[in-house]
Amino acid sequence: MTQRYVRRIIIFEVEAPKRPNVEEEIKWLCRCLGLDPDKDRLAFEIFLHLLAANRKGDGVKTIDITKNSNVTQAAVVYHMNLFMRSGLVVKRGAKYFLRGATLGETIAQMEADVMRRMDMLKAIGRRIDEQMI
Repeated sequence: MTQRYVRRIIIFEVEAPKRPNVEEEIKWLCRCLGLDPDKDRLAFEIFLHLLAANRKGDGVKTIDITKNSNVTQAAVVYHMNLFMRSGLVVKRGAKYFLRGATLGETIAQMEADVMRRMDMLKAIGRRIDEQMI
């Protein structure tokens, strides 16, 4: 049975890195999505594991992340659940994957989620306006 999460997509406006490189751009992307690598190093490390596995066309198991880090499996699962609620990650079997085939596709799918929700809000707003007049 598939668990359904209420999506909570948060987007922060963050100044882009002055001298971008891959690591700085990953950190910037994380900050924009509310995952500050300076405040939550574990979330950033897990995200890097997801990106590395995604490049190989694979997912990650929480137990594999705990082997490479000095953290509990519960802490990794907690962060994976946050990623799933944000729409970044999906779980298939025992593995976690980026939602799309690429990071760009994952972000495009999150954008589509937001746009669908905004379209619904606009439609309901118009109905309310019509009923109030």
